[in-house]
Amino acid sequence: MAKEVPDTPDITKIPIKWVFLYKFDAHGFLTKFKARLCVRGDRQPYNGLDTYAATLAGTTFRVLMAICTRFDLETRQFDAVNAFTNSTLDETVYCHMPKGFRRRGWCWKLLKALYGL
Repeated sequence: MAKEVPDTPDITKIPIKWVFLYKFDAHGFLTKFKARLCVRGDRQPYNGLDTYAATLAGTTFRVLMAICTRFDLETRQFDAVNAFTNSTLDETVYCHMPKGFRRRGWCWKLLKALYGL
């Protein structure tokens, strides 16, 4: 949930983008098409609050896997799902408007969290 606000030079905005998912049946026909907006939370400025979620870069992951291979270390993978969409934000977050919604001189002030924050 977002509100359109006038864009001013003193506002720090983070990028936002569409993520599309296509699902096909066994015969190759499109059965489902999903779209969602994701915020580039990794581009969110650090503010001292406990809201930043660090992500692992691809090169860092490859280095860790190379070290595990070199020293024959056992590795385990864990998946932590941590999507708090539509939760109320504790801070003011502004983002660019995504394609299809863009208006010159305007940006979005997020009222609720989106994927990526």
